[in-house]
Amino acid sequence: MSPLKRHPKNPILTPREMPFPCYTVMNTGATWFEDKVLLILRVEYCDRETHFHIATSEDGIRFDIEPSPVELPLTRVETVYGEQHHFDARITRIDDTYYINYAIYLSRWGCCIATAITRDFKSFEVLPFTSEPSNRNAVLFPEKIGGHFARLDRPQDVNGNGEIWISYSPDLQFWGRHLPLDIPHRMWNKGKSGAGAVPIRTPKGWLEIYHATAATCSSLNYYLGAALLDLEDPSKVIAAPRSYVLAAEEVYECVGQTPNVVFTGGAVAMPDGTLNVYYGGADTRLCLAQTTVDDLVSFCLGG
Repeated sequence: MSPLKRHPKNPILTPREMPFPCYTVMNTGATWFEDKVLLILRVEYCDRETHFHIATSEDGIRFDIEPSPVELPLTRVETVYGEQHHFDARITRIDDTYYINYAIYLSRWGCCIATAITRDFKSFEVLPFTSEPSNRNAVLFPEKIGGHFARLDRPQDVNGNGEIWISYSPDLQFWGRHLPLDIPHRMWNKGKSGAGAVPIRTPKGWLEIYHATAATCSSLNYYLGAALLDLEDPSKVIAAPRSYVLAAEEVYECVGQTPNVVFTGGAVAMPDGTLNVYYGGADTRLCLAQTTVDDLVSFCLGG
């Protein structure tokens, strides 16, 4: 049985609870900042444009939403071609600096990865594109490995299909030593997959919560999975259970903009030891599932 349990107040955020009209509030980056849980929400307005909004909470359940969107400096390509479509942020803290990896959609080429750097979530420095199209689901490890930054991402084809790869960089701009993660294919993860939460260091390995898909007779279903990666060489998969940890089953996960979706972009360890895993339900609303790091590691090793 999966250790990941849905919160009874799910969904914890819906478009109706936002302080402005919007169509969806979903996939979110998550971190701990100034004694609060901080989320960078993906919000689609009623004109279907996508924006980031910051939300904060003392208990990780009830959130205060910033009514104004995050104003990230545009990259050169966005400026030249007049496009701005940011989504699916992940937040990694290293020392006192926060690195936000997010996807940018460009209509001429598809998705690519950008990185914003901040210390206060008010002012941001944006690096040049840190990938070519098409790539997304970039997640930065919370410490250097072998003296280099390490990142999980998903190079993908024109249909958006692909799997999780790892690469390394001396400066967050030039990436190399690309390798795929050899996560075994099961019936639930044999479609596309992508890194979700920032990897968590444990004595048994890096704990990664990711999403994966599999086609059914009527739809493409999303699942959340967990895996342990080697601490010194995270391209090596130590454990990947046969079972998923969460599937789209509840109405708020199955009915919405994209049916049958559970998609995580962030997990936060709470002061009481609970691991809050935030995930989007049906690409429409924000949900919460909870476990502990130890229970999730045991699930990986026992599966």
